Amino acid sequence: MKKIFVISALVLMVFTGQVLAFVYANHSCDAYNNCLPPPGFKNFTSPTIGQLIIEGAGYFLASHYEMLRFLYKTELSEVNGVNYLELQEILNSAITNMESASGTYKNLIQLARETPYDPTVIYNLMKFDYPGFMKKKSLTSDVFFKVQGFLAKGNVTGAYISMKASKDAIITQLYTIKASLDANIFPDINQIYRANQAYHDTMLFGQYIADVFNNL
Repeated sequence: MKKIFVISALVLMVFTGQVLAFVYANHSCDAYNNCLPPPGFKNFTSPTIGQLIIEGAGYFLASHYEMLRFLYKTELSEVNGVNYLELQEILNSAITNMESASGTYKNLIQLARETPYDPTVIYNLMKFDYPGFMKKKSLTSDVFFKVQGFLAKGNVTGAYISMKASKDAIITQLYTIKASLDANIFPDINQIYRANQAYHDTMLFGQYIADVFNNL
């Protein structure tokens, strides 16, 4: 079986609480002027767009963390043998967290559709120098072009819809892997590769959105 290399530092990074708000669609709520309530403000009856972004990021990154654990255990299985119960437990956690992320984004999209855009922020998004930014930051072009396709048109809600669709696609991939594990059959390694790639691309998509908003 071909080896899968896992960087332990990344495992720690994606599960650090301080990372959640900063790397995954951070500040995109500014497009609606509906971010976090002011400090000490407790008289709110429903979450803001900013809160849902952070909650969704937390679930996504927790699922990503579990997927990295799954890859780590898969790598060691060549030496230690396959522990199907352990792999099932890790994968089930990855699925549960990703389903929670998708559900949170469903609520986020609904709220975003009901909330007017901030015209100043949308104007700044539309005139932003995306090619220059991509070159300066050495960003992955395939992913950044998708981000640009939404933000350059001021379609932040569309970006959220795309992020939810990516999560739903990952869930489908994880259930395919789960079907093999539940039958005590080691999954097709290509399915694992594709799921890992999907996590990577989805992570970069959200990170690039955060990067643009932090540089408006």
